[in-house]
Amino acid sequence: MELLTALPSIGVRGPAAWIELTVHGVVAVTCAVGGRMLRIASPAGPAVAAAGVAMRAVISLQSLFWTTLPRDVAPGTHLPLALLTCANAALWLIVIRLISRR
Repeated sequence: MELLTALPSIGVRGPAAWIELTVHGVVAVTCAVGGRMLRIASPAGPAVAAAGVAMRAVISLQSLFWTTLPRDVAPGTHLPLALLTCANAALWLIVIRLISRR
């Protein structure tokens, strides 16, 4: 979805937008691979999934405070969204840890 909203104006936004969009894509793939690895009970699954969650949290925070891509964030909601992002990442890291202990 992010790609579709960014493409119409990507030429105006410059190389930084391409790099940011590419990094977001790599993070999305890492998250998907980590989830799949957890599902098939791969030994490396928890590590890859945790890396994906951590990377997604960093990218979400980066998108809130500095981005060359379009964003739909209302003024004054950056801090609450940042706190929610951190809490969400912490929750999923705990879930991944509990799953990996089985």
